[in-house]
Amino acid sequence: MAVRFPFTFLGVTALVFGVWIVAYIATHPGLDTASRDLAIATVAGSWGFGLYVVVRRVRRGPQH
Repeated sequence: MAVRFPFTFLGVTALVFGVWIVAYIATHPGLDTASRDLAIATVAGSWGFGLYVVVRRVRRGPQH
C-alpha cells in the first residue's frame, strides 16, 4: 500500500495542474496561438494521465 500512494498523489496532482493551466488560459486571453496550443496540449496530457491513474485506483482498489 505504501508504494501506491505516490502514484495516486501524482494523478490527483496532474488533475489539479490541468485545472490551474485552464484557469491561466482563461485569464490571459492575449496569449499567442503557439503558447495557447501548447498549454492545451499540456492540459490534455495532464488530465489523461491523472484520469488514468485515479480511475485505475478507484476500479481496482488500493492493492492494485
